[in-house]
Amino acid sequence: MSPDRQDDYLERVKAEIRLEADAARTRAPLPRRDPPPRRPRSTQGDGIERERLDYSIAELSGPHYIAFVDHVFRAVLKRQPDDAGSTMQIRLLAAGAPKAEVIGNLRWSPEGRRIGTRIRGLLPRYVLAKLARLPVIGYALQWGIAFAGLPVLLRHQRAADTSVAAGFNTIADAQRDAGHRLDEVQATLRTEHDRRSDELRGEIRRLQLRVDDLERRAHEFQLRADSLEGRTGAAAHELGELRQYVHAANHWIASLQRSLGDLEEGAAAERDSADAFAASLPEDEGVAAARRERHRAWSAALAERLPQAASVLDLGSGDGAWPEALAERGFDAVGVEANAHLVARAKAGRVAQGDPAAALARCADAGLDAISVSASVLAADPAATVELLGHARRALKPSGWLALRCEREPHRLAAVDGDATRWSAWLAATGFQTPAIVRDGDAAIVLARRGAGGP
Repeated sequence: MSPDRQDDYLERVKAEIRLEADAARTRAPLPRRDPPPRRPRSTQGDGIERERLDYSIAELSGPHYIAFVDHVFRAVLKRQPDDAGSTMQIRLLAAGAPKAEVIGNLRWSPEGRRIGTRIRGLLPRYVLAKLARLPVIGYALQWGIAFAGLPVLLRHQRAADTSVAAGFNTIADAQRDAGHRLDEVQATLRTEHDRRSDELRGEIRRLQLRVDDLERRAHEFQLRADSLEGRTGAAAHELGELRQYVHAANHWIASLQRSLGDLEEGAAAERDSADAFAASLPEDEGVAAARRERHRAWSAALAERLPQAASVLDLGSGDGAWPEALAERGFDAVGVEANAHLVARAKAGRVAQGDPAAALARCADAGLDAISVSASVLAADPAATVELLGHARRALKPSGWLALRCEREPHRLAAVDGDATRWSAWLAATGFQTPAIVRDGDAAIVLARRGAGGP
């Protein structure tokens, strides 16, 4: 036997003995001291220890076949094996060459000599491996090595037998342990199976009771359905009659809606006709001149109480004569009038057509310096009048004024309540400060300042 093969065999036996020792320590651990920690070796993530240049031959010859060649390339040449070099060394191993020869080929190659890796005990084994290739001397040398290695082979054989016996004992112990664990698992599974079976049987009994209860209820429901089926015919007959009544009521409601629409259209047409008639009424020139003079006096009285360019909203502007008088005083005055025919007569952009009360309700809080209201706008309903005066207080600034005009307007068909004293009491009652009345014959304007409290 060659020295290299003897070493391989010894390494395998040692490895088996180490495994048996580890298994024995696992079964009966003994106290031992941990070896000192090794200094970490620097690598670059590819498993090659580039800084290490000293190995023993046993460290390199442990792996076999391709793993052995790969390991030697990494340790001796510090790189991954190339295809050609790896194939050459594997062929040598397949031809029966010892591992020492493969290691030596790489170590004393030009690349290996340049790197200079030291491998303890390699040189004599490499020389013997090369001499064994000589025709005559090599054959005799191999016989001599084999004869000299017979005692070692016998010792290795006895160690192998002992190792195999220890392995069998370990396997037998493992089988016994596995049998005990299997019995425990089977017992646990049987117990769990019995418990789950009992639970399942109990659940089945509960489900059966539930099914019986459902069947009883289904029978009761069937009886009730049979009872209700007898009533369905009469109900269907009554439903048919009710459907006829509903159709008749729908027809009547549709007719009523059409009638209401016709009435609303007629009322709108009548209102428009009345507005057109009122707008066409002539006004005496002397009365018109007196009205213009009165408006100039009232606008002067209002100018004494308001700042320049004050914002004024006039409700019930008629033909726009009063907003024009306010504008001549420098106020930013606009009006709202419900009669579209009178709005057409007013100066463009000065009077808008619409409901005066609704326009006031849309005004922002505390946004106006003054609000002028024609007595013709105030409704006969006291509640509506109070609501309009409340909106006026809300829309006026804290220092704002309300001007209530009580005069006979030329284009109003309805009688106007021109009692200034009565309206003055209304303003005082709705939160305005003590009103002042500026009279002009049978006409008057009531000037009242917004009260301090409330919105």
